[in-house]
Amino acid sequence: MSPRTNNLLLGAALCAAMVSAHGVGAQEARLLSIRDDATRNRVRIFVEAARLRGTPTEPLVSRALEGIAFKADAKRIEQALAALEKRMRRAKELLAPHATVDELAAAADAIANRVPEKAISDLRRIAPRRTITVEIGVLTELVAKGVKPSVAATMVRDLMAKGATGAQLTELNAAVQQDVALGVTPMEALVLRTRGVMSLLPPAASVNAAQRP
Repeated sequence: MSPRTNNLLLGAALCAAMVSAHGVGAQEARLLSIRDDATRNRVRIFVEAARLRGTPTEPLVSRALEGIAFKADAKRIEQALAALEKRMRRAKELLAPHATVDELAAAADAIANRVPEKAISDLRRIAPRRTITVEIGVLTELVAKGVKPSVAATMVRDLMAKGATGAQLTELNAAVQQDVALGVTPMEALVLRTRGVMSLLPPAASVNAAQRP
């Protein structure tokens, strides 16, 4: 291996270490907002163990701080963190071969809201090369609002397959929420708004051609 290659590898390793150290330092600063020493130590130990297991820790720290805000005790916070990590590890499997931290957090939230696991993996299959955080979030909100999980999953999956963008799905979700607030059932609102989005999408042949390498 040449000296130049050695220098490049060393530089890359140092950069990675600096980024990692920055991330750990930022998380430590957030944990300092937990005033109870015992609770903060339990959270710190759990987060560090999760990091060593390969689990992204940002969502865990955020969940711990949420627990603190709701005045949960250390035991309940630790239980919540364990449940979240379990869902994130499952989300990583469903979103393989790769997923961003935001995607993992969104998928973990989806699992907690009874979104079918197959629906999550189907979204990744449809969009293997781009982030689907928004799409997972829209699906989760529809289910949380009362749309039958299998129906919401089919609607979002079909819209994605036909070329609907994350922005269009976000607008659809907002429109459904508004309709429900006015007294329309979640199912009726979703069917109505889905038809509106479908009318704006290009023919299937155009979508397929655009998706070819």
